[in-house]
Amino acid sequence: MSEIEDKINECIEELSRYKYFSREVGEAIENFEKLKEQIKNLTKENFNDIISGVEEGYRSSLPYSGFIPKTVANLKFIKEWLENKRAEV
Repeated sequence: MSEIEDKINECIEELSRYKYFSREVGEAIENFEKLKEQIKNLTKENFNDIISGVEEGYRSSLPYSGFIPKTVANLKFIKEWLENKRAEV
């Protein structure tokens, strides 16, 4: 399992505690599951959509950083990893 996949799984684990409180949490968990697959299949065609989704998730998570600090930190890490990966794709 890659470091990025570990980070995504940590996000899913942290968010799972809140899935009964908000529909958006369930959607976020689904998006993280999709992200795991997308990361495995990075292409020039899907790269911009993936990084845009991660950036949106990061921005959306910031107001909840007191509740989901690991998710916020991991999204920032994933975003930076993708930015560094851009030249390789």
